[in-house]
Amino acid sequence: MKKQSGFTLIELLLVLAIIGIISAIAIPALLSQRARARDKAAIDNMVGRMGDLVGQYDKLREAGLASGAILTSLGNYLTATGGADKNPWNPANPAFVWTAGAGTAATQSLAVGVAKGLVDASKRGESHFGIAFPTAGNPGFVYGAVYVDNKVNSSNKVAKATAIE
Repeated sequence: MKKQSGFTLIELLLVLAIIGIISAIAIPALLSQRARARDKAAIDNMVGRMGDLVGQYDKLREAGLASGAILTSLGNYLTATGGADKNPWNPANPAFVWTAGAGTAATQSLAVGVAKGLVDASKRGESHFGIAFPTAGNPGFVYGAVYVDNKVNSSNKVAKATAIE
C-alpha cells in the first residue's frame, strides 16, 4: 500500500479558521494603537512646548519686557520654533496655536479650565496655548490644551497649566 503525505481538507480548514479568529481579534486592536499613538504624540507635543514657553517667559521677564511685549514675543517664539511641526492627526493643520491674552486665572485648576475651553473636536491634535499674567495676589499661568481622539481621565481634552511669577 502507498503511504499518503500532506494535509487533509479538514486540517487546512481548521488552520484557516484559527488564523481568521486571531485576525478578528488582533486587527481592531492594532488599528486603535495608531489612534493612541497620534494622541500620545499630540499630548507630548503640548507638554514639551509648555516647558519651552515657561522658559521663554522667564527669559523675557528677566529682560524687563512688559506684558504686552511678552504676549507678542511668546506668539512669535511659538511660530518660529513650532511652525514646521506637524499635527499628528491632520498634517495640514498647525501643531501649535498661540491664544494671546486669553484671560486671567487665580488657581491652576481655573487655568486648566480656561485651557480646555480653547479646544474642541474640530481642532483635534492642535495644541493651543495661552497665558494668565500674575496679579498682586495670584500667581500667573502658562497653559495649554489639546483635543485627542481617545478619552484621557474621561475627557477628550487634555490640559496642563504651569505657574509663573
